[in-house]
Amino acid sequence: MTSADAGGDDRGEQAGGVLRRMLRSRSQAEPLRAPILPPAPPQTPAKAAATAIGRTAERLYGLAIPSVKVEQGVMTLAELPEMLPELPLVVMLQGPGENLGAITLCPQTVASLIEVQALGRVTARILERRRPTRSDATLCADFINMLLTELAAETQGMDGFQGIAGYRFLTALDDPRPLSLMLEDKPLRSLTFDLRMGGSDTREGQVLLVLPQAKKETAPKPQPIAPPAPAAAPVPAVARPSLGAPMQQASVEVVGVLCRRQVSLAELRALAPGRVLQLPRACLTDARLETADGQVLAAGKFGEAEGCHAIRLRARDASPTAEMPPATPSVTMPEPPADLARPDPFRPGTALAAARDTVENATIHRQAR
Repeated sequence: MTSADAGGDDRGEQAGGVLRRMLRSRSQAEPLRAPILPPAPPQTPAKAAATAIGRTAERLYGLAIPSVKVEQGVMTLAELPEMLPELPLVVMLQGPGENLGAITLCPQTVASLIEVQALGRVTARILERRRPTRSDATLCADFINMLLTELAAETQGMDGFQGIAGYRFLTALDDPRPLSLMLEDKPLRSLTFDLRMGGSDTREGQVLLVLPQAKKETAPKPQPIAPPAPAAAPVPAVARPSLGAPMQQASVEVVGVLCRRQVSLAELRALAPGRVLQLPRACLTDARLETADGQVLAAGKFGEAEGCHAIRLRARDASPTAEMPPATPSVTMPEPPADLARPDPFRPGTALAAARDTVENATIHRQAR
């Protein structure tokens, strides 16, 4: 090694030592700081719903959803039939308490969920036009339940989505028309999912979720603290026989009344098998439950449940349109009469029934002559 090379190495070591000392002194003077990242965009209900349905499809079936478009809104019960797709799979949802909701899946979405379970992928075949069956609803039940669970977790704490947790698959409807009778007539919150499902072969579908709009919780007003009442002298308890338990087992006859209508004698005599009676249009929402003596017990909507005629009861002080916009005319149910012994004028034993029997007997007697 020459003297020139030795001198060059010494200078390089000296330069490296100087740089190390400068970096060490700077690190001691100014501690290292984490880089400042831009703030994350705020979470919106649409983003939360898109995340929930994408995660549901991926976890259950490994189904890819390349594109999701979510629209949220508020609708009335009268607007719901206009939002349904053609030939939808309609599923009723049971929520906390007696709350009911609904979810509808278009035929393309139902076919995609069935194909991914049977074939492991989504095809591009042309679908035949048919109504969905209860077997289709059973195959889609896991997807619906997990979607509701993920949606509740993603929208937790968001305004307007407080009551979305707890909804589950209840039953499937063969026809969407009973929806207007089964759901409460109050504002509904809706989420519409426009989806593209599959990998190389994609199929477009739509899912509509409708739930009752949750009310904003208000802080209870503080109640004044009443002074404690003076302690009364203890009264010795006297055992008395009670008829409460036996009376709870007593049978009571109730009658479901759709509506009442007075007809003339000529119309009464013209009644025959096959004759059509015109009823008021609003009688389905004004069905009543009465005792045999005509005492009104409750009111509600006339509909169908599990193949039988049914009346969905509502609170006595509630009206069908209590929470509707002011533009919608409200229907107020009359209060039940205070007299429990009030007779029904249409039942036997009353003055009207006696007059009707007299007229009928006179007519029969005249015809016999």
